[in-house]
Amino acid sequence: MSRHPSRQRLQRWLDTGETRRVDRHINECEHCQSTLDALTELDDEVVADLQTAVAPPDDLHDRTNVGVDGRLRSEAATGVFADLFLVGWDVVHTILDPTTDSDMTQPDQIETDGSIR
Repeated sequence: MSRHPSRQRLQRWLDTGETRRVDRHINECEHCQSTLDALTELDDEVVADLQTAVAPPDDLHDRTNVGVDGRLRSEAATGVFADLFLVGWDVVHTILDPTTDSDMTQPDQIETDGSIR
């Protein structure tokens, strides 16, 4: 490429990654590199707008803490409910299943004369 690409062509190259000819020229030409820098440079107003747009809300920390605290309380309550349910289940299981008590005498351990083996 013997002459410099126009600003429009450089902008199109930025947008679409045009041809290799433009790539080669830009890699070798300081003038076009500085033009590209100017095309991609953001002014102070745009930078301020971008910072405002990506900044977290002022109350994010408070909202996050409230949400996490609520979630932890819910999980703790669920854990307590599960523990209470399991205690009841263990009691019912113990009452209904005589093999759970290892000290209880099983029918096959009783001799025909009524004594325990």
